[in-house]
Amino acid sequence: MTETVERPVSGVRRDAPHRPALLANVGAAAAFGSAALIWLCRAWDPSVQYVSQLGATAMPTAPVFNLALLLLAVAAVLVDRALVARPVGYVVGWPVATTLLICGLCFGVASVVTCSPGCPVPFTPGSLPQDLLHITFAVLGFVLAIVAMGQVAMIRRRPWMRATSVVTLIAVGVTAFTGAMIALFRGDTALGGNLEFTAATLAIAWFGVFGLQVAADHRQAVRRGSSV
Repeated sequence: MTETVERPVSGVRRDAPHRPALLANVGAAAAFGSAALIWLCRAWDPSVQYVSQLGATAMPTAPVFNLALLLLAVAAVLVDRALVARPVGYVVGWPVATTLLICGLCFGVASVVTCSPGCPVPFTPGSLPQDLLHITFAVLGFVLAIVAMGQVAMIRRRPWMRATSVVTLIAVGVTAFTGAMIALFRGDTALGGNLEFTAATLAIAWFGVFGLQVAADHRQAVRRGSSV
C-alpha cells in the first residue's frame, strides 16, 4: 500500500520542473501568432492607418485583430507564470514577472473594450468612453512592454537577451516616437501608420523571443539539477 501511494507523487515531482518551460514556450508561440494575425489584418485592409483601427467596432478585421490582442495578453501572462513558477533571477527593481502580468492584463482589457468606428482620439468630436478605455489600456500595455524590455536589458548574466532587448527597446522607442510626432503634427499618415505597425510588431516579437529565452533557462536549470 505504501508503494501505491508514493509512485504518483514521485511522478508529479519529475514532471513539475518541466512545466515552466512549457508555459514559456506556449507563451512565445502565442506572441508570434499574435504578430502574424495582426499582419494578416493589415494585408486584409491596407487602407487602415493605425493599429487599433483594425479592431474597431464594425470593422471586418475586428474579430481577428482582437483575437491577436488577446493572444498577446495570453503570451505575457504565460511567460509571467513561467517566471513565477521557477524564478531564475529576472528581478530588476521589481520582478519582471510583475511587469508582464500587469502588461498582459492591460492588453486583455484592450482586446475586449474596443474602439468605436474610426477609433477617434479620446476627447475629440465623435469619440466615446470606450475609445478612452481602449486607448488607455493599449498604451499602458505598450509602455509596460517597453519597461519589461528595459528590465531585461539590465540583466548582465544573459548577454544575448540583454543585447536583443537593448536593440528592440531603441527600435521600438524611435519608431513609436516618430509615428506619434507625425500623427500629432498631422503629417504623412501612411508613414506614421507604418511606423506604428513596425513598433508594435517589434514589441510583440520581443515577447516571443523572451519566452523562448525563459524556456531555455528553465531547461538548463533542470539539467543542472539532474546532474547533481
